[in-house]
Parts: sequence; structure tokens; C-alpha cells
Amino acid sequence: MAIHVSELNIDTYRGIKSLRLENFSSVNIITGDNNCGKTSVLELLRSLRNPSDFRVWRELIRRDSTNVMEGLSYYEGFCDLFDINEEEMYIKYGVEYENEKHEIIISGEVSEDELLSTEYMKLQGFSIGGRRKEQDYTLNVKKIQMNIHLDGAKASESDVYEGQIRYVPKGVSKNDRGNIIYISPSRHTTSYVYLNAVLDNSNMYEQMLDVLKEYDEDIISINYDNLNSGRPGRGVYKILSKSHQKALPLNMYGDGMKKAVLLMSAAIAAKDGILLIDEFETAIHTSAMDRTFAWVIDMCKRLNVQVFLTSHSKEAIDKLLKCSPENTSSMAVYTLSKRDNRTVVRRLDGKTAIEVQDNMGLELR
Repeated sequence: MAIHVSELNIDTYRGIKSLRLENFSSVNIITGDNNCGKTSVLELLRSLRNPSDFRVWRELIRRDSTNVMEGLSYYEGFCDLFDINEEEMYIKYGVEYENEKHEIIISGEVSEDELLSTEYMKLQGFSIGGRRKEQDYTLNVKKIQMNIHLDGAKASESDVYEGQIRYVPKGVSKNDRGNIIYISPSRHTTSYVYLNAVLDNSNMYEQMLDVLKEYDEDIISINYDNLNSGRPGRGVYKILSKSHQKALPLNMYGDGMKKAVLLMSAAIAAKDGILLIDEFETAIHTSAMDRTFAWVIDMCKRLNVQVFLTSHSKEAIDKLLKCSPENTSSMAVYTLSKRDNRTVVRRLDGKTAIEVQDNMGLELR
């Protein structure tokens, strides 16, 4: 199975300090108590698509940090990337990716800048329409001046202003590398899936339908319907089942079906890359975990995909470790915990994790 990332060394990022994750396997389960940094690890792995591009870091801003209704903005979102307990705004991590070692440093400095009121209104998302120049005035606005250094050389810079909800980074880079797909715990609720690749492969399609019988035993097919959307690319995926008189949109099914379709299609879309799944067990009923997880792991093996998953569910971790015995040796469990203002880790390979959990009663989480 694939190992695209072999290690990740985090000096500081959000609440993580001095964390060294080594000897990554093909399937890596990251667990631990709440707020120990599981999601943050996935975020840094997600940044590897292009760590010097601020568009990538914009994607890592957690959604509640840009809730306009609460008056929050990109300014607060970028601030949250740094350790809130430190005065210095500083992110540093190193990675071995595709047999190359890289060091990424992001620094930020808060200052003030003078902006015309019309400029500031644009940043806040307002339309200034026919506003006259004589109505303009100068504002002192707080900003973060951010710089990204890659392997010791300055790669990009960006200014983010307080109250800003429109974000256009400077020096946009188009050198994205690698195929990295991230699945958030709530992604399935949007009914967004990666089914195009599946529908073009009859073998994969039949296999997926067989697994989906765990969620609807009468399922017949999944098809893309663009006839009634009125706009290209705005169609919906519909499921035809013996249980219903006509095909129903995927979003009318329960969360379990939507999550299963999302995970299975994402495994195919991540070909030759990395699949990141945050809280992988969310919405999947325990009775369907074995077949769903086994299919995803087997497909990732076939398509050269390295997998990173987070969870705090003992039952889900156990099922993942045992769902595909022939792949257990390609799995590893990383348990994160906080100790003396540092994040520490315990690593167990898949077979050892099963043994210590079953025979010794060791808690993996």
C-alpha cells in the first residue's frame, strides 16, 4: 500500500507543541481525547497540497471562525491558526513527503494600516455602488502581516484586515502538488460526493452497490440526473430502489447512506494521493462498519492511496483494525495526549494494537 508521507514534525501549530509523528503507514488512525490535536494533524497534512499558497491556509480556517452573522472574519480565522497562548504568531512544521523533506514556517505580525472607507467596505463584502469620492474618508484598520517561508526561503506574503470577509491573497501560486482529499465530519450532510469516477467504472460501480445494500437492501442503481436542473453541472445523483416507485435524490436518504457513498467515492477520487477523514465513523451504523470500512481500505490499497483517519470511538477503531485482516499489517494507531504543555504520541502497529486491546485491555484512545 502507498506511503506518500512518512513523517510529520510539528514544532507549533494551533494548540500542538513539539509533536513528532514518525513511521507513517498506509492506513493511519489518529486518536486521543478531545482537543488533543487530531484535526490539526489532518489540517497540516491537507496543507501539503501547496503549503506556500495562502489559498490553502484559507481552506483550513474552521467554519465557525467566518460566521458573518456573529461578526467574525478571516482576520479571526487566521489568528486561530496560531497558538493563542503565545504572543508571537508563529507556525512551524517539517514533513517528509514523496521522499523529500521540507520545513514550513508561517509568521504573523499585527499592525495598523490606513485604508480608504471604500476599500474597507469592499473587504467587508459591501457593494459601494455609485458612492462619490468626496464621501470617502480614511480609516485606521488593524491587520495581520503574514509571511510563509519554505525551506528557508520566503515563498509568499499576505495582509488580512480586521473585519475582512473577502479574501484575495497576494502571489497566488498554481503549483499544487499531489491529490489530497479531506472529508470533514459533516461533509456528508451536503450530499457532495465524488461519484463521477465510480460511474465510469462498471466493476467499481457494482462493488459499491453491493456494499450499499447494507443501507438499502433493495438498491438497484445510482445515476446522475441533469435533466431538470436547467443549468449544466447542477444535476443531482439519484438512487433507484425497489422500495420506491421512482428514483430519489441522494439527499433524501439518511446520513448513513450519504456518508457511505461519500467515503467510497472519495477513496476512488484520491487515486495516487492522500485521503484524510476526520471522525471517520460519523453517521455509519456499527452494523455496516465492517463492509464499508473494508471496501474503502481495499480500494485505497488498489489505487495507491495513503489514508489518515481520526476517531475517538473505541468500537469504530476496533472495527477498522479488524475489517480487512490482510491489510492490518499496513495499519498504525497514533494516540495523542497532552503532557506538560506538550503533545505526546504513542504509536502501535495494527497487529499490536489489536493484541493489546483484546488481550491486555489497553485503551487505544
